[in-house]
Amino acid sequence: MVERGRRAESRLRVRLPARLITHHGEWSVVLVDLSQNGASVHCANLVDQRGEAVLQWSGFEAFGAIRWCRSGYGGLSFFETIPPRWLIATRDRDDAERLPGERELARRVAHEWATGQRRV
Repeated sequence: MVERGRRAESRLRVRLPARLITHHGEWSVVLVDLSQNGASVHCANLVDQRGEAVLQWSGFEAFGAIRWCRSGYGGLSFFETIPPRWLIATRDRDDAERLPGERELARRVAHEWATGQRRV
């Protein structure tokens, strides 16, 4: 018998803008990974909550529940499996429009400051 980890399928690692809508409000978030059954998002001011939510990204929308939330990250499980074509379209969008990571943003600011393009 082969033991499996906590996930039955791999996740598509991305970095795209998204919106998380709950009964408590709306947040602009960064979609950090996606599978047919769930997703993880990052938002610095995302509060610890559980419950139903809608995740919107790149023209897609999935309904689900927030299963965990800590340190600005949250995990959702979708009520219905999303189609594989959504994953492919999301991967293609990430290739074209991927948001910079925190390190890249810090490097850009440092470069702009060093070249006189930005004042601190």
